Amino acid sequence: MEIQLWREILSPYEQAVTELVEKFQHLSLEHRERGLYSPIEQVTGRVKSITSILEKMKRKKIPFEEMEEQVEDIAGIRIICQFVEDIQRVSDLIDGRSDMEIKCIKDYIAHQKESGYRSYHLVIYYHVETLNGPKKIQAEIQIRTMAMNFWATIEHSLQYKYKTNIPPHVKERLANAAQAIIALDSEMSSVRNEIMNAQNSSLMQRNLVMDILQNIENLYQKSNRREVEKIQDEFYRIYASNDLQQLKRFHQQLDIIAEGYCAQAVTSEGWDQNL
Repeated sequence: MEIQLWREILSPYEQAVTELVEKFQHLSLEHRERGLYSPIEQVTGRVKSITSILEKMKRKKIPFEEMEEQVEDIAGIRIICQFVEDIQRVSDLIDGRSDMEIKCIKDYIAHQKESGYRSYHLVIYYHVETLNGPKKIQAEIQIRTMAMNFWATIEHSLQYKYKTNIPPHVKERLANAAQAIIALDSEMSSVRNEIMNAQNSSLMQRNLVMDILQNIENLYQKSNRREVEKIQDEFYRIYASNDLQQLKRFHQQLDIIAEGYCAQAVTSEGWDQNL
């Protein structure tokens, strides 16, 4: 097959990967901007190489005319989570979207592969707009924890090195490592609430600091510079104390001060216009 034809076939998949990665990254950002814990830690995507597609078609005896139907992972998205519990949350978020339709689920966490591989796969239908009109394509979304992803990356490298014929002693060590990954994920789940609380506190503090600095910057334009410098010095003192509750109170007081200066500025403008 000519390379140009391959490019035409794969172009909508490249578009889909770009769009899906951006959508999931934005979904994660939305959580954080609202002060919510995001179950999505990292998102990556790729379009399967021509060589990999041909190898899969040969292995599974897929005729070319059925390639796009039977090779479900030409477009691939990988979503990394911190905790096992986050995987179902991500799956539910995808299931609730109107721009993605779940075709099937392959749960390799509940049904671990013999090699030790664990991951949660969704095959979805997704529409892209192309020069020739809308096209409905398939994409595989892999959802896994950071620990699962580490194991899978090593296993994939070994499969490539040994051409799928991994020596028995290496397989055994991989299997032992897979059990260690299960134990690690379980241990992380046991302290999940503590980790999430710490992360949420850090996120809240960051948002408060951004709001405070923005308010202080605005005050420099509306009020006496010496007074604002005093406010700024007080902020630095409170920030150095690392007291979140005190930072919250300062944020509330600063909002009241900023509203007062804003009202004063509006009154002054109205007074000037009446003169």
